[in-house]
Amino acid sequence: MRPVEIFALWKFGKYDLETLKSFNEKFESLEEVSQSKLFEFERIDFDAVRRFAEEQQELVEKAKAKVISFWHEDYPPLLRESSSAPVALFCLGDEKLLKRECVSIVGTRRMTSYGKKIAHEIAFTAARAGLVVVSGLAFGIDSCAHSAALEAGGKTIAVLGTSVDVPYPASNRRLYERIAQDGCIVSEFPMQTKAAKQNFPARNRIIAGLSRATIVVEAPKDSGALITAQFAADMGRDVFAVPGDVDRASSEGCNWLLKAGAIPLTYHSEILQYYGLDGRLDREQDDFLKIFSQGPLMFDEIVDMLKVDPTELLVKLTEYELDGKLVKLEDGRYHIVGR
Repeated sequence: MRPVEIFALWKFGKYDLETLKSFNEKFESLEEVSQSKLFEFERIDFDAVRRFAEEQQELVEKAKAKVISFWHEDYPPLLRESSSAPVALFCLGDEKLLKRECVSIVGTRRMTSYGKKIAHEIAFTAARAGLVVVSGLAFGIDSCAHSAALEAGGKTIAVLGTSVDVPYPASNRRLYERIAQDGCIVSEFPMQTKAAKQNFPARNRIIAGLSRATIVVEAPKDSGALITAQFAADMGRDVFAVPGDVDRASSEGCNWLLKAGAIPLTYHSEILQYYGLDGRLDREQDDFLKIFSQGPLMFDEIVDMLKVDPTELLVKLTEYELDGKLVKLEDGRYHIVGR
């Protein structure tokens, strides 16, 4: 089935991922689904599903966007691990970035000159080292992080609370266009979805889900950036916070995160040191790491690919983990840092 058809079934039927996976494996198209006698389909208006799917497909093609289903090879592996992963992602730009190693940088829309300076330094350094910078395209810290990543010649992903064909805020259109050209715009919302208050907390969970780490640069206590940090913590991801003046409202959220156990980030290169990166990522020269270029691998898969002794391989994998070049995911797969 086409990803847009899977999305349409989810939207109208609210099926869980396991059910949708079964549908996807059993049927080639919505037409086959509509002809099935399965009980699950009795409550669906298939005419409405078909119309929605075709309308969305036309809009996707017009915008030169893509729809990636949960089971597609380009679906981001870290997001797939989260408990609230969307059934499909709408993407505009280079969807291959979704499988790279990402770090999210978030904060207040009303940033100070201090927050702007720190966000720029962290994003620039991370992007230059090969990490993909993820944020939400909002004013303030988000926009600063995206711009710094592009300035560094790196890559960035903007996760929207609207659809990928609706730049928000509208005044950020120029930055939106740059990211669509040199990065990736991502949303879980169908085409032509306008901004709505409830969409942004949902957007924040995707920002956290895409990223190995979430960095909060500057945020008051009621900032949406704290929601992103909470999602990241709940997913077992690293949460960093930049300390701020104790008498400044824009620092209350970061200082609270630090008291709650977030990792202090006091210098822009500390994020690289934490993950064992050197700022250059000359890993293309390492033939062993190249096998992970298409995504995470299980131990047995690596043994089969390299035809090596399992004991020797385990020693090598452990060395690379200690060096910060590889990370072992919760399901046992190994994943390259910086991809």
